[in-house]
Amino acid sequence: MKRLKTLKLALISLLGLMMLAGCGSSKQEWAYIHEPGVTILSLSDNGKAEFKGEKYTYTLANDYLTLTDKDGNELGMRFVPDGEDRMFLYEPAVYEYTGEGQPNGLIGFWQEVDGNLSFEFTDKGTFREDYYSPGYYVVDEENGVIQLIYNDMYPDTFIYYHLDGNILTVEYPWPVVPTEK
Repeated sequence: MKRLKTLKLALISLLGLMMLAGCGSSKQEWAYIHEPGVTILSLSDNGKAEFKGEKYTYTLANDYLTLTDKDGNELGMRFVPDGEDRMFLYEPAVYEYTGEGQPNGLIGFWQEVDGNLSFEFTDKGTFREDYYSPGYYVVDEENGVIQLIYNDMYPDTFIYYHLDGNILTVEYPWPVVPTEK
């Protein structure tokens, strides 16, 4: 009788531990490749997310991440695999035309609205990013893509864009990796 009671107690304890382990949610934590120890994006299996210190719920489908805040505002980003343990997070940024007159397509100087980044595109097919990084560019208007071909240390980059008058929205691919612990 004592053995049966001990066996019951052991089974109940084991089942309780299994239930607790099964109820926990796993989490993916991502960091910019240049700051691998600093988490910028957390995605939990329970549908909760944190991006740059703000809390959201999320959906991830077809390489597209949609973050929704408590007020129902959505932030959508492409979240595309690039190799074994690396992803590209295409963060949207809004730029305003700061040249004279009205922009002629992409031609001119574009300053980020909520930051200090910039693009300058010329009619000769050259560009400068952030006042420094020069190169050439090719526009695919049909697909809303600009190929940036840098002259220096950066690899060629494809950015998504949308132009609306003097507002340019750019989705730039930031490489992210699992956060180093």
